[in-house]
Amino acid sequence: METQPHILKNMNGPPQFNVGLKPIALENWLLPDDQVEWLKQKNLILDKSPDEVFQALANSLAAQTEAADLVAITVGKQLQQNEPPLLAASRLVSDDLIVMEKQGDIWQLTALSLCSPTFFDAKYAVGNSLALLHGPIPTGGFDLVGRIARIFDSFAPDNVLERFNWTVQWGADKYTPNGQKLRDEAASASIAEAPKMLFERVERQTIRRLPKTGAVLFTIRVRLNNLFDILQDPAARAAFENAWNAAPENVRQYKKWQPLERHVAAIL
Repeated sequence: METQPHILKNMNGPPQFNVGLKPIALENWLLPDDQVEWLKQKNLILDKSPDEVFQALANSLAAQTEAADLVAITVGKQLQQNEPPLLAASRLVSDDLIVMEKQGDIWQLTALSLCSPTFFDAKYAVGNSLALLHGPIPTGGFDLVGRIARIFDSFAPDNVLERFNWTVQWGADKYTPNGQKLRDEAASASIAEAPKMLFERVERQTIRRLPKTGAVLFTIRVRLNNLFDILQDPAARAAFENAWNAAPENVRQYKKWQPLERHVAAIL
């Protein structure tokens, strides 16, 4: 997989709340890990606040174990044996790891390690269904949950699907379970701070079916890049300006961009 330092110049309009998954080669699933420098900070978070970033239902151990073994084999590293399997696997890659299992007719989040959350936390997410997790998303009538569930049901274990999404945030923190703090800082900041404090936040997401348990392993790798620096590229600037200005009001509200509007205007 070609590493992308940013995706702004490849944007196709404003954020799209659809499935957007595309197949990638199996060998490109977790490697190369272009955010490997995050592992040191990530492990500090896992050591300091494990209950804040790792949650699992009691019946998730088999799927956790299968997911963890697959991650360890893929990256050629050993799992620590003194902690839950998914947490141990999370120490090996920059990606956050989320396990979804089908309970009856409903896909449910049964275990997750979430050290770079985009404004939500592990305690909120664990145990939730696809419908609850995606309920607030402004899909415009598109059956996003149904489409994702059908993909989970049907795709084969040797396939990997990938998608990207993006937003803009204030500051360069990856561990952001509560976006309100950043929004408050942006609301009170001078626009002179915008060039150093506005960041493009990109999530690279993948899904992979686990062959033994039938669970789905969902991965999220976060990249943060200074927006002002990116916009020095004319193609990226044009793409971003179009995407930002074309985003409808319901998208802007869902993304909670209001405190950022004047700052983005300043650097454009």
